[in-house]
This record gives sequence, structure tokens and C-alpha cells, in this order.
Amino acid sequence: MKRYWFVFAIAVVTLLFFSSCGPADNGNGVSFEATVLENNQSNLLVQPEEGSDELRSSDKIIVHINDDVKLLDSQDKEIKISDIKVGDKVRIFYNGAIAESYPAQINRCYKVKLLD
Repeated sequence: MKRYWFVFAIAVVTLLFFSSCGPADNGNGVSFEATVLENNQSNLLVQPEEGSDELRSSDKIIVHINDDVKLLDSQDKEIKISDIKVGDKVRIFYNGAIAESYPAQINRCYKVKLLD
């Protein structure tokens, strides 16, 4: 009987661990789609798409862009931040943390991809 409880406890701990991990993108954290409202060359102000978890955090999010952030067009070719225009649809890849301010902020963005 003790063995059963031990196996059960290990299974529960394992399930809890994996369920706490958000949806991943090849090690690049989580992602969401958004519309670009402003491009300030060092950050993007975006509005998350309807139905996204990020929209529940805030209707506007500042995404900080540094030299480590990959910027890609819809064919995965590298672009510059100046290529991203107001009104563009993008997918933001980040570590899952959103600072609770207004607008909300993402400080650890890994990749921004333009969508068609």
C-alpha cells in the first residue's frame, strides 16, 4: 500500500510540474499575436489579439526590444525594427512574464515575427 501512495505522489508532482510550464516555442517561452500601435525603435506598443491570455493582463503592452531580440518577417528573414509599421500584425515570443503596469510591459522578449 505504501508503494502505491509513493508512485501516486510522484505522478502528481510530475503532472503539477509539467502543467505549470506554459506553452513553449522551442525554448523561447510563450507567444501571442498582436497589432502594433506604436514603434519607438527601442520598444513596440502592441494590442494583444482577442482571446489571448495577454489581453486579460492589459489591452496595451510595451515590448522592449534590445539587440538580442530576433526580428523576422513572415518568411523568417531577419529585419530591422524600422521595418515594423503601425498596424502590422506580429507574434511576440517572450519568457511569460508581464510587468503589471499600464501599459503592461514585457522586458524579456526573444523574438518578434511579422505575420501576413
